[in-house]
Amino acid sequence: MSGFYSGKEGELLIDNTKVAKVRSWSFSMNQAVLETVSLEDTDRTIIHGTRSYTGSASIYYYQAAVGVNSGQLSTLINNIIKTGSSAGDGKNAESTAMTFKLRIKDGSTTGRFIEFQAIPTSFDITSAVGEVTAANISFEVNGAPTGLLL
Repeated sequence: MSGFYSGKEGELLIDNTKVAKVRSWSFSMNQAVLETVSLEDTDRTIIHGTRSYTGSASIYYYQAAVGVNSGQLSTLINNIIKTGSSAGDGKNAESTAMTFKLRIKDGSTTGRFIEFQAIPTSFDITSAVGEVTAANISFEVNGAPTGLLL
């Protein structure tokens, strides 16, 4: 497909399964720098430091038919939100890291994508009269991306 891509071509996959209808997603890279100066230097010099990656997605909560889970949003939610123990002692399972793939459908079988291991850092879901129920997720990447075709 030639031309520009729009938000309607965006997809979010978790563990290689499409999660839900995606309203939008974003991915950011930050590069720290380290100074390499000594006392007699008059100009600042730098080298590459540590990179970090973060991102977010806004997704729609939907089902194609009654009783049919078209996406895997419930799997995503269950990996993030853990119920407490019946003892009320605050001991419950940790959230689990997941393999995220942010993809742009381009007419090919793989699409254009970036894939990485990430830990969710925030999640909210909103249901309002006259609106489609939507969820927002933010995440931080653990290590370097494991796949890239952009």
